[in-house]
Amino acid sequence: MKKTTVKKLSIAVLLVLLCASSLVLADVIKKERIQRAEEEAALRAKEEAERIAAEKEAARLAAEEAKRLAEEDRRTRNPLTGLKMKESAIGKRPVAFMVENTPPARPQWGMNDKNYAPDIILEGEVEGGITRTMWLFADFTSLPEQIGPMRSARPPYVRFSELFDAIYVHWGQSDSAGSYIGASDVIARDGVDNINQLQYRGYVQLFGRDRTRDVAIEHTGVVYTDKLPQAIEEYGYRTERNNDNFTSFEFTDEATTVSDTPCNEMVITISDRSWVKHWKYNKTDQLYHTDDFENDLTRKNILVLYDYTEYITKPGAYFSYCNYQMISGEGKYATQGTVEDISWEVVKGKLVIKNSKGEVIALNRGKTYIAWISQNLGGNIQIS
Repeated sequence: MKKTTVKKLSIAVLLVLLCASSLVLADVIKKERIQRAEEEAALRAKEEAERIAAEKEAARLAAEEAKRLAEEDRRTRNPLTGLKMKESAIGKRPVAFMVENTPPARPQWGMNDKNYAPDIILEGEVEGGITRTMWLFADFTSLPEQIGPMRSARPPYVRFSELFDAIYVHWGQSDSAGSYIGASDVIARDGVDNINQLQYRGYVQLFGRDRTRDVAIEHTGVVYTDKLPQAIEEYGYRTERNNDNFTSFEFTDEATTVSDTPCNEMVITISDRSWVKHWKYNKTDQLYHTDDFENDLTRKNILVLYDYTEYITKPGAYFSYCNYQMISGEGKYATQGTVEDISWEVVKGKLVIKNSKGEVIALNRGKTYIAWISQNLGGNIQIS
């Protein structure tokens, strides 16, 4: 009996030990499973973190590349129109031409050139209700064959050209007398790089007269633009653009409307003394057209800048010069058959234009007409 009891006890002990071992083994296996699960979770977390980090790095690199491509694209575009321009013209200074706008001067030579129409045409009053235009070109090697009729400089236009670091080309200038400060003094005071027909003594025939029209001689002066690069070189003028003194416009990637307000026709009056300008939107080519220059001039964008003006009569003159304040004002921007309110100001020598939200506007890519109209002397616009 004793042996049987011992044997039973041994078996019981063995069973207890086996159970304990099973429990220990199960605990070990459980711990190993937990550890393995934790290790797998940690590995997955690490892999996920590495994946997220890799995605972020890829996104960063893609953003940098997109920025580089955008900067490269912008670098190769005309800063006045947003359109592509040739490599040799990138980073070069614009040129500005003073062009007449009296009836005998129309249609102006080069204004509606098929290949090289002005990038920007500025129109404002000079004296006696007469308006004059200033044409801006970003590439002084890609110009109409001749430009004209050329006319004399006026202070507001000289100052406006400075907003674009432009080389200023003109045929004469107004001189100071009494309280009137003429263009000649503004050019000298501001150190404006300019080419004046009345003073030009270069080796190339830059200026001449086109006598194909039956008009008075003062309406015949032209610039032969193929000679302009050599004339600029003769003067030793800087040709690289100084971006610190250059108004750089923003441009949209695709043509877009600017509001829900339609602008199919715009009638612009520079002042109560001046002529009226009529612009009509063409839905087919998505451009504004006018025949007031006695041609079919087209523009993608129309900017209207209200400014305060004053008339100054200098001693001995039979008319009053029109001066612009050129500090800040309100205005309109029309494009794609729509129009929006804008504000503008000159900040550190640059023209800044903002929409009603206070954001710098982005122009649609293309050529622009700027009407510089009087805020206080009858300038107005009618939109329909």
